[in-house]
Amino acid sequence: MKADAGRAGAKLKDVGEFGLIDLIRKGVFSSDRRVAVNIGDDAAVIKSSPERFLVFTTDTLVERIHFDLSYFTFEEVGWKAMTANLSDVAAMGGLPKFALVTVGLPESTRVEDVLSIYKGASKIARKHHCKIIGGDTTLVPKDLIVSVALLGEVEKKNLVTRAGAERGDLICVTGKLGEAQAGLESLKKHGRRKRSLIRKHLKPEPRIDEARALVRSLKINSMIDISDGLSSELFHITEESRLGAVIREKDIPISSKCLRLASRQKRFPLLWALTSGEEYELLFTVDKRDRYRIDRVKKKVDFCVIGEMVERRRGIKLIGKSGMSRDLSQTGFVHF
Repeated sequence: MKADAGRAGAKLKDVGEFGLIDLIRKGVFSSDRRVAVNIGDDAAVIKSSPERFLVFTTDTLVERIHFDLSYFTFEEVGWKAMTANLSDVAAMGGLPKFALVTVGLPESTRVEDVLSIYKGASKIARKHHCKIIGGDTTLVPKDLIVSVALLGEVEKKNLVTRAGAERGDLICVTGKLGEAQAGLESLKKHGRRKRSLIRKHLKPEPRIDEARALVRSLKINSMIDISDGLSSELFHITEESRLGAVIREKDIPISSKCLRLASRQKRFPLLWALTSGEEYELLFTVDKRDRYRIDRVKKKVDFCVIGEMVERRRGIKLIGKSGMSRDLSQTGFVHF
């Protein structure tokens, strides 16, 4: 963020998404002893009882920014909007409970399409025992907007944030990466023909069960969902935890579908794995003393160890397959 980003007349492009969030945090934050986690994480957390907290999050999807109706169905838009919020709760170690779904509708929208949005949102919510209990509808001049606010719960002992990583922690990631971006590339070029490849982009799955198994089985010191790309999320953990990180190219799990498409298109699969947004996998750090438990937990949760947290002065490094180290760029999806 530029030093004068908060000056009168500054444009969004001068500030950037995260610079704007910092300005909002400085301008509106007020301390409250009931708030355990506020601006700057996947969700806010409120102390509702001594041993159980509320997790509160919201995400908004905008047509032509987050989805394109030339290849998304309205049901898939609803599914994806809900998944973004379910994934935020997963990243805090919690369970989703109740959701509000708000839609901004162009005047030309058909009623059946509105109902399809709610059908998609309801399907994935029900799968994870979350109930839609309200929302709002409004008219918008042009592009469709879907916004979800979601309330979850987490036990105090299982709460995880971005800020808790410790030096020596093992950096881990669930699943296989790059498939959401590969699916988007395929949609743009081939439409909906390659169904198995495009599914993760159109109907991603939140890793709620995986998150719960992890926080119950290992000492997870920090966690974030991969909504903007692996490298971007790693930067968030290092920034909030005031540490550096080293990850190894050879250990980054890349989807076989991503590898095949990248080969055909002469693209770099590692770049897709590092920058693919809307993967909704989990990036987390495990206390190094839990190293001996990892193989046992892998029988329940698909994840890989890709690096370690280090002193902040070492920065954020990627060790290539050749053994050469280079600075990792903070690449991934940003809104402006």
